[in-house]
Amino acid sequence: MNFISFTEKLKEVLQQPLPGHDAQLIMSSAYYREKRIDLQKLSGHKQSAVCLLFYEKNKTPHFLLIKRPDTHRYHAGQIALPGGSCDVSETYEQAALRELAEETGIEITPATILGRLTPLYIPVSNFYIQPIVAYTVADFSFIKSHETEQCLEYALKDILNENIVGETEVQALNNLKFKTPYFDVQGFVLWGATAMILSEMKVLLKQNESTFSFLFQ
Repeated sequence: MNFISFTEKLKEVLQQPLPGHDAQLIMSSAYYREKRIDLQKLSGHKQSAVCLLFYEKNKTPHFLLIKRPDTHRYHAGQIALPGGSCDVSETYEQAALRELAEETGIEITPATILGRLTPLYIPVSNFYIQPIVAYTVADFSFIKSHETEQCLEYALKDILNENIVGETEVQALNNLKFKTPYFDVQGFVLWGATAMILSEMKVLLKQNESTFSFLFQ
């Protein structure tokens, strides 16, 4: 399957019922699961969006991750998807594309948006996060910003490898410590909201293995 066909099929799949919260919880901590979060009852939260950006490299779909600097207010040193808070009157899609450009230097148009994954809420930071899925076929180069220490390129098929899943102890805001599952991404520990988002994408691919069989070979 070529890259454009992949994006077209993924767009179709994203319009169908998503794996949802249960798929996210696979990569969540027991601390998070105990919160039993109901998105319909949230109030006073901060709206934010992240961009799961696909592009082709070495003839296979990749996506972009960033490493936050150790000085970041909420996610110091963490591996994340580009994203951040929504500005006033800004849609989730607009916020995701703006943050992508600000944090990585990659500018894409709304026409390249494929859809949304399931939103999630992170109580420690009080962020409601809407993942936006998009793609690019344009050449790009990365920039560094005050919110991006490093950009990481990761093959989509690699998140299907169960050998990269482990468990570790992390420290969140307010010196809170707990054990959590994580993805080993190029030697970095990827956990929390980003791991939960990628967990849903992983389950989505598995549910549609016949469509995306080339990723499982």
